[in-house]
Amino acid sequence: MAVGVLVFGSNGQVGSHVRQLFTGATFLERSDVDLNDSQALFEIICSAKPQTILNCAAYTAVDRAESDAAQCWSVNASAPAIIAQAANEVGARLVHISTDYVFDGEGVGAYRARDPTNPRTVYGKAKLGGELAISTIAEDYLIVRVSWVFSEHGSNFVKTMLRLGKQRTQLQVVNDQLGCPTYAGDIAKAIYELLDSGGEGIASGCYHLSGGRSTTWCDFAKVIFDVASEGGLIEETPDIKGVTSEAYPTAAKRPKNSVLQVCPALVDELSFEPDWEAGLREMVKKVQV
Repeated sequence: MAVGVLVFGSNGQVGSHVRQLFTGATFLERSDVDLNDSQALFEIICSAKPQTILNCAAYTAVDRAESDAAQCWSVNASAPAIIAQAANEVGARLVHISTDYVFDGEGVGAYRARDPTNPRTVYGKAKLGGELAISTIAEDYLIVRVSWVFSEHGSNFVKTMLRLGKQRTQLQVVNDQLGCPTYAGDIAKAIYELLDSGGEGIASGCYHLSGGRSTTWCDFAKVIFDVASEGGLIEETPDIKGVTSEAYPTAAKRPKNSVLQVCPALVDELSFEPDWEAGLREMVKKVQV
């Protein structure tokens, strides 16, 4: 199945899990292709002639993007536009990973894929730019929005909490932001199943995929330490104190509500239902902190 699949961003959180599943695919890392070089990017795709292109590559330094807008836009918006053009040239389906940050976080309840977007950060605006480019240019595409991604690979909230939990007896964690954690392994598995089945029930468009029930960062941290303690990864659980977002000012303002409603059409195509708590237990078995 993986023959004919070209993957960008194969060393990131999602990409690392994709690498484990798509064993016959061609994987491109940062050292293999410069996403800022439009001509080289186009030529690489046209030379490979893949049946499917999976774009896991992204500029994800949300705070740094506020002062590095040009680079963020180049990777998250301009590069996907080129990839979409090349996908049309070779007749490939394009699968692109996007984010909950395309919403402003002011909505009530879970965001549906068709809800109006209104990003407030440079990162969110650039990711939306990539979405719009793909939906305008690509003839055959899937945009998969995910949220609060964690994994044993790369940098993420779970690994930060585990590291700090070994250093401190008390942690302050934001408790006024709501979202759905999503295990990168589940994202990779979902994409694998969609492509393996041909995705016949999935038309070109934008879809939401998240890990189940919503939670706050503070409550997520508590579950992280409970699971880590059960798994023997941490000896003493720190005391977790909830604080407001104002207690931790950042360059980029995080959405207060990042909850994504998983698209029913997507769930119908999968043999499993993403579950962030199950994913967390799987991660704890493998992570090194």
